[in-house]
Amino acid sequence: MYLVLPTEAENPYRSNERCAVISTSDPCEHAASLRGWSQDYLQLSAGRFSGKIVEITTSPVQVFKETIHSCVDQKANPRRDSYTVGVPIHVAENGYWQGHRLHRDSLMTLRPNEELFFRTPPESSILVTVIDCAAFDYFSNGTSNVDIASLIKRAKTGGFPPPAAEHFRTVLKNVLVSVISTPEVLEHAASQKAIVETVMNTSLDALVARAKEGDPPRSSHSVQRAIVERARQFILANREHPPTVSDLSFYLKMSRRGLHHAFMNVLGVNLTTFLRYVRLHGVRKELLQASPTDSVTRIACEWGFWHMGMFSSYYKKLFGETPSTTLRKLAPPSRSGLKKAQ
Repeated sequence: MYLVLPTEAENPYRSNERCAVISTSDPCEHAASLRGWSQDYLQLSAGRFSGKIVEITTSPVQVFKETIHSCVDQKANPRRDSYTVGVPIHVAENGYWQGHRLHRDSLMTLRPNEELFFRTPPESSILVTVIDCAAFDYFSNGTSNVDIASLIKRAKTGGFPPPAAEHFRTVLKNVLVSVISTPEVLEHAASQKAIVETVMNTSLDALVARAKEGDPPRSSHSVQRAIVERARQFILANREHPPTVSDLSFYLKMSRRGLHHAFMNVLGVNLTTFLRYVRLHGVRKELLQASPTDSVTRIACEWGFWHMGMFSSYYKKLFGETPSTTLRKLAPPSRSGLKKAQ
């Protein structure tokens, strides 16, 4: 068996190889910092946000470490037609990936083009690899005669043996550390190929180990997550006329009590707080993209806030800074170690 990497003409990722270390102090900027992903972050814990991404991308493989020191509700899509496999390094209690509670030896997966719903705990650090479907299928069929799609479908988010989890964790860590310390390895076909095969092989081993453990217990979390997402879309679609709890209850055809339980179980905040958080994040995104002539008052009013004192108090409590401070921010998240293969 000989793995042949796609040529530059065949592979849309070939000309964009890079490694990067990105530190962030804002959930909106953090969401935009992971290359190839479309993400929306809703910060749930009060205080200044802090995060870091260490990432490498070479040919059909992306590997990254994401560290977040806040409770965040993530809604995300990886690059298309790819498998996603990951494992926590550290995860506090009450973290959920696709409706399943995370622990340190959980295997985190996404099927091709599956949308991610990830509620991070207050402290989390995860290792994830995203692998092009065609390349991973070719590799697994040739080396092990294993169907990756079936393994991913069965894996969901469940525990696998601690030795297998630690091995997966160690290999991904070593790949990141080695490439970040010596970015030149991305400039040579032989070293690129070795990186790709290493990541694919350890990801395949992790999926096989997880498949032997059986299915995780069923959870009502996914049903409640769907309720939360419908509510989020309704709020965003009616920003000029902010919905009340009664409006959402009527729209979703659910009792206020049922809505309360769904939001507490999925996000750890009540519905009233969620309504406010969605609008506060909307304001923050606009403040970060505002022109010098924009005003905090105008943007806040367009998101339904009418008491500026209360608005400023809510905003500062959630984000750890005043709205006017956000408006003055012009610099993008700090980036170091950015390299691009020539």
